[in-house]
Amino acid sequence: MEGGGGAAAGPGAGPGPDSGPEPEPEPQPEPQPLVGLPLLEPGLPLGPAAGAPLGYLHVLWQREEPAGKIPARRLRRAARLHRRLGPTGKEAHALKRLREAANSNDLDTVQQLLEDGTDPCAADDKGRTALHFASCNGNDHIVQLLLDHGADPNQRDGLGNTPLHLAACTNHVPVITTLLRGGARVDALDRAGRTPLHLAKSKLNILQEGLSHSLEAVRLEVKQIIQMLREYLDRLGRHEQKEQLDDLCSRLQMTSTKEQVDEVTDLLASFTSLSLQMQKMENR
Repeated sequence: MEGGGGAAAGPGAGPGPDSGPEPEPEPQPEPQPLVGLPLLEPGLPLGPAAGAPLGYLHVLWQREEPAGKIPARRLRRAARLHRRLGPTGKEAHALKRLREAANSNDLDTVQQLLEDGTDPCAADDKGRTALHFASCNGNDHIVQLLLDHGADPNQRDGLGNTPLHLAACTNHVPVITTLLRGGARVDALDRAGRTPLHLAKSKLNILQEGLSHSLEAVRLEVKQIIQMLREYLDRLGRHEQKEQLDDLCSRLQMTSTKEQVDEVTDLLASFTSLSLQMQKMENR
């Protein structure tokens, strides 16, 4: 019987027969890693011994420091996640400021926000971007600045208007020229089928009828119309007509009297009317 009792004690029994079996120690739960934090290296002080609690980034830095920098793959993954989550409150405020600055012709603020990395293609709840506002206002400098920083000249607002639509509707010839140079689609000018040729004809009619324009004002406006038509025809591949406009531009530069400017204006009006007739025949 005693032998059976000794066998029951097993290997955990004490060395002496009179000591009796000792109770087995209760198993200790395995330590669990902190949720949301990486496993810490042995010897890393935490709690009161650390002086102050370590934030997530601080702990991550201490953990990754022996192994080197955070892999670029992880940074790219974090950036993609950030874009999917949308802009933060600070970023959303910067996007709104960019549209407001473009709408109020504040060139300095637009430039600063773009240099800070603000997205020029971000739209408001009506689909309008900073480029839509600048094009509608006729601010050629802001339009060029936005294009230089990646603004899309063919982005449509909630009503289907591109910046080129708005520049045409508001008769801003230099802006149309800049947008065409920046890659605006020539077939997206106006849903009613109007092109820069129609706008040029309307502007030239006003110049021919007006009596209050100074010589320099007329010369400048005719020059802007020629530049717009040159870009438009170049995008259409009409190089022969573009050369005719180059000749008119050279003649305009040599004018010194209002009569000479009026003569160039009349020639440009005739050229525009002829080009419209050709365009109409091609569209049949």
